[in-house]
Amino acid sequence: MLLYVLGLTLCVSLFMSPHTSDAASSMSTLELGNGVTYYGETKNGKPHGYGTMTWGKSKTYKGNWVAGKRSGYGVYKAVTSDKDRVTDLKYDGFWKNDKKDGKGELEIREISYEATMLENRIQNGTFAKDQWISGYDVRHGEYDPPYYFAYKDSNLSLKILGGAENILDGLKVGYFFSFTYQKGKVYKDVGVGDEFSQKQFSSFIKSVEKEIKPHINQFEKLAQKL
Repeated sequence: MLLYVLGLTLCVSLFMSPHTSDAASSMSTLELGNGVTYYGETKNGKPHGYGTMTWGKSKTYKGNWVAGKRSGYGVYKAVTSDKDRVTDLKYDGFWKNDKKDGKGELEIREISYEATMLENRIQNGTFAKDQWISGYDVRHGEYDPPYYFAYKDSNLSLKILGGAENILDGLKVGYFFSFTYQKGKVYKDVGVGDEFSQKQFSSFIKSVEKEIKPHINQFEKLAQKL
C-alpha cells in the first residue's frame, strides 16, 4: 500500500511540474533607461503578469501586463506641467496593448501655477484605443456656464450645459444654458438665445423624463467629485 501511494504521488508530481513552471512568472526589477523602472512579474525579460512601472517621479502604472504592454486591469497616474498649468491625471480601468480599452474612469484636474482651478473632468464608461466612446463625460471649469454634462451610448446622446444642482427641475422651468437630445430620428436642441416655447419644451422634457432622469442623477453625482 505504501509503495502504491509513493508511486501515485510521484506520477502526480511529474505530471504537474511542467505546467507549474510554465505558469509561474519571476519577480524582477528592470531598469529601462530615462528614469523608467519596473518591478513585478516578467517573462522573457519584459513586464508580464502583475507589476508597477514608474517614469521618474511623475508617472506610475500599477496593474497587469502582457509582453511588455499594459493589458488588463490597472491604475495609471501622471502629473505633468505645461507653460501655464499643472495637469493631474488618473485612469482606473482596463487596458489593451498599452492603450485605455474597456470599462474605466478617467479623471483630469488642471490648475494654474497660481493654484487656480482651470478645469476638472471625469469620463466614466467605455474606452477604445485611448478614446472615451460611451458613458458619462462631466466637466467643471472657470467658464460660463460652469458645467458641461454629456452621456452617450449606441442609442442615446444627451448634452446639458448649466449648473450642477436640480438639473431636471431647471429644464422644466427654463433655467439652463443649453440642452441637446438625440435618439434615432428624435432630435431636440435648445440653447440660450434661441426662440422656443418654454411650455412646449417643458412638455418634451416630461415626455422623456423617465429616460433621462437616471442620467441626470449620475451627472449630479459625478459633479460632486469635481
